Amino acid sequence: MREQVWWKKWMKKFREIWYIIARNVFLLTNGIIALVVVLLLLFGDIESGIFLGLILVINMTLGLGQDIRAWYTLQRLQLLTAPRVVRVLPDGTEESALTEEIEKGDKLRLKTGDEIPCDGTLLTSQSLELNEGLITGESASFPRQAGDHILAGSIITAGSGFLMTDTVFEQSRIARMTEGIRDFSVNESPIQKAVNRVVRYSGYILMGVILFVVGRGFLTDASSVVIIKNIGALTSSLVPQGLVFALTLLFAYGATHLYKRNVLLQEVNATEKLGRIKNLCMDKTGTLTENKPIVERMEIPEGTTSEEAKKYASLYIGGSGDSSQTILALKEFVGNLHFSDEVVGTTSFSSWHSYGAVEILSSKGETNILLVGAGEYLVPHLTNESEKEWFADIEKREVTQGKRIICLLRAEADHLPENLSQSKLSFIAIFVLSSKLRPGIGEAIAFFQDRGVHIRIISGDHPETVRAVAKMAGVKHCDRVVTGMEMQSWVEKDFFERAREYSIFARTVPEQKEKIIEALKKDGFTAMVGDGANDALAIKKADLGIAMFDGAPATRQLASVVLMNNSFTALPGGVELSLSIIKNAEIFASLFFGTALSGLFFFLGVSLLGFSFPLTPLNITLINYFTVGFPGILVSYWTIWKVEKVSSPSMGRFLEKISPFIILSAVLQALVLLVIFLLSPESMKSEESNLWVILAWSGIGYIFFLFTPAFYRGSLSLTQRRDLVFLSFLEILFFIFIFQVPFLLRFFEISETSLVPGFFSWPIILLGIYGLLQYGMVFSLRKYPSIFSRGKFEEAK
Repeated sequence: MREQVWWKKWMKKFREIWYIIARNVFLLTNGIIALVVVLLLLFGDIESGIFLGLILVINMTLGLGQDIRAWYTLQRLQLLTAPRVVRVLPDGTEESALTEEIEKGDKLRLKTGDEIPCDGTLLTSQSLELNEGLITGESASFPRQAGDHILAGSIITAGSGFLMTDTVFEQSRIARMTEGIRDFSVNESPIQKAVNRVVRYSGYILMGVILFVVGRGFLTDASSVVIIKNIGALTSSLVPQGLVFALTLLFAYGATHLYKRNVLLQEVNATEKLGRIKNLCMDKTGTLTENKPIVERMEIPEGTTSEEAKKYASLYIGGSGDSSQTILALKEFVGNLHFSDEVVGTTSFSSWHSYGAVEILSSKGETNILLVGAGEYLVPHLTNESEKEWFADIEKREVTQGKRIICLLRAEADHLPENLSQSKLSFIAIFVLSSKLRPGIGEAIAFFQDRGVHIRIISGDHPETVRAVAKMAGVKHCDRVVTGMEMQSWVEKDFFERAREYSIFARTVPEQKEKIIEALKKDGFTAMVGDGANDALAIKKADLGIAMFDGAPATRQLASVVLMNNSFTALPGGVELSLSIIKNAEIFASLFFGTALSGLFFFLGVSLLGFSFPLTPLNITLINYFTVGFPGILVSYWTIWKVEKVSSPSMGRFLEKISPFIILSAVLQALVLLVIFLLSPESMKSEESNLWVILAWSGIGYIFFLFTPAFYRGSLSLTQRRDLVFLSFLEILFFIFIFQVPFLLRFFEISETSLVPGFFSWPIILLGIYGLLQYGMVFSLRKYPSIFSRGKFEEAK
């Protein structure tokens, strides 16, 4: 069985690598270029076919190597959050095991927050409750008893127990349901969606262009080799296929560097999504405050002694098996007390019924039913009105200061109640707990609110407690409060219409959290930060799920982002880097789209004037080096363009933001290229490759790269500016070097007969004019964005 598990593990990795190979090799542009290579060889242009084939293989190899490297890096990072469970060995010892290491017949110890790794049968259940929302889509949790069969993918929301597995994960129901989907389904980011759409439409345009070239070739009796080379050149210039690969590397870079800021990404495109947040939802405990509350004091009613209250509290703590931070705080307060009383039964605490209970049998044979939970759910069942007033006074005083109230009560019953409707309760004690605000939480909240992000607190605590803590943290609109009890009367329409009106959601249950997130997504990109098992489905539902590293394993596994230092304060740094990644993506997209569009407009121009496309595939290879290749190297060398300021999330779409600048720039570039082509010597106009156009397009592309970051408000350090000047000088030397080496001229299909004295003059003059015009365009678009974009230029989607 162990060998079978490892075989399946390696088969999974092989499929992932094969997917990477497929997305780098089996592309439209690669297919057409490969066909061009074959046709060139068949029609006798052996040298051009070999050189072009060599370029194709080099490009695919470099892309594949970088993509596999990025995949390997992310795989290593994701191992840090891989789900683990406790396996009980035959000798009774325990070990931590990965999901894929679990075998049929293993015994597992389960606790609150675990995700069931394999189908199996419960051996024991200590008030264990399961949520099967990942399998069935239902949000409710249900109790499970010993002997019940439970399914992999279920999340333990309360209690504990032991499980005997009867399958491995690959044979479980959820694995069969998601087979072929989990590994390769991609939750695309906004930029990825836009780029893939453009690449797809570019392919359609290319098909039309190819038909035009072939038809025109036959009508003008052009040679087959010329037609084939035109097709290859237009394929290389019109489809920005390399942008998809460039974005993958950019996001992978972001994931690697975000980890250095204690932000671990489990989806590579979460790099971008961090910068898209409009609604940021979070729990109070563990996010705004530290996840280690302390008990400030214990209040007891008349007739109860402090020793008696601590005794019953200790009995509940020992009998419940609850290891939550709240119970650990109570344990630290009452101390390690030991009694001979026997625990007969338990009802584990869960967010669905907001209390836990234990049934204790004393040494004298007396039965005590002890309950611990939130006052709102327990106090209505008190039989003593004076105790209700006593509780109300304490609650009113404490919750307005951000304190939590935990009640310990006794029920008059012979066994654990199934519900509280017929219960008669009396107070034993009230515990007042407090949690410190996380260091730096105020600055983190201010960072997001300054960007226009709406902070929303979704908590199970008392509304006044949540409001007080949120106010101390600096959350705006704390007066906009709604409770879970009020939301019980809401229908689906109410959630979509009213959820956006509130900043504080108190006393909520998990299914309400899920509905709130679903409704807020209609209002804008929504992120959810949480750590408990009751946050799992809300995190899965959000546009971006964010979990704490020390949180529930199931919650951590479902999240796209994991905060390795368990602090919300790590997010601002992640968002700043994400915004820089978005700016870099805009720069990359502008370079690729601008080159493709200028190529299309130039092709249309020369075609309307009755000329053939004056470049070959190898000419385009040289041009692409200066227009998208070398700029990409520069961005990689500098690691990232910094951003002048942290901006607010925009409602504008990615393409709407970049299109005006790209289109105007492409028109300008195509006009300059067309003028240079028309001014070139008559002998060049009839050649397969026009030297003036090659020179001009290479220069235009590099000038465009220099001005593009300025338009997107990228900024360079003084060192980077010096590097830019130095590298630009090297580029000029490299270009001159090409024209001095006969082999390189032949390789890039540049005719030596075109190298006559003064052949640089006109192209250089027009490049200077183009540079001035491009600078003027960038300056105008930055100073008066509304003229060109209806006000949508300033921010990134």
